[in-house]
Amino acid sequence: MVVVSLDMKQLLLLTLLFMITTTGLTIDFGQDKAGDTWRIVNDGVMGGLSKSEIQLTNNSIQFTGAVSLENNGGFASMRTLVIKGALSACKTMTMRYKSSSRDRTFGLSLKNSQQYYIPYYKHTFSPKTTEWETLTVNLSDFKHYRISEVIGNDMPITALDDIYNMALIISDKKAGDFDIEIDYIKFE
Repeated sequence: MVVVSLDMKQLLLLTLLFMITTTGLTIDFGQDKAGDTWRIVNDGVMGGLSKSEIQLTNNSIQFTGAVSLENNGGFASMRTLVIKGALSACKTMTMRYKSSSRDRTFGLSLKNSQQYYIPYYKHTFSPKTTEWETLTVNLSDFKHYRISEVIGNDMPITALDDIYNMALIISDKKAGDFDIEIDYIKFE
């Protein structure tokens, strides 16, 4: 008899692979506690002064902070890696979230590079209420961006084959506090 011992990271990876092959990709911060692979990247990597943090709760992940425009700053983000090709067969993104930052614009970006200057795809949204909202977007409606500026039309579906980096970012050229709480992000 062969006994196989898996650590938590291996078990999480196997679970993620199973979710990808059976249902697209689901990142459930509440039910699955899927937030431990997310990290903060702020404009401090380029000299900016924005600050942010993430906190995993029983039911969600909270992303809070303050954007500063000082020192050519202006963004805060939380990011994770996904398995390359995981989104290939997906058509939509659905996110359940709430925020008291109704005067702010957030974006969900999909990248095929870790370099900030390489073009990527992003969908922007502004919270309409402080209650839970569900946003569903066709992935083909994500716009082509470079350094927070739109450079192209809708994302071609073939671009999903190379996506391996995902980020929730606030880069709306406004200084001040922000908050957003996310229950889940699903790609189907």
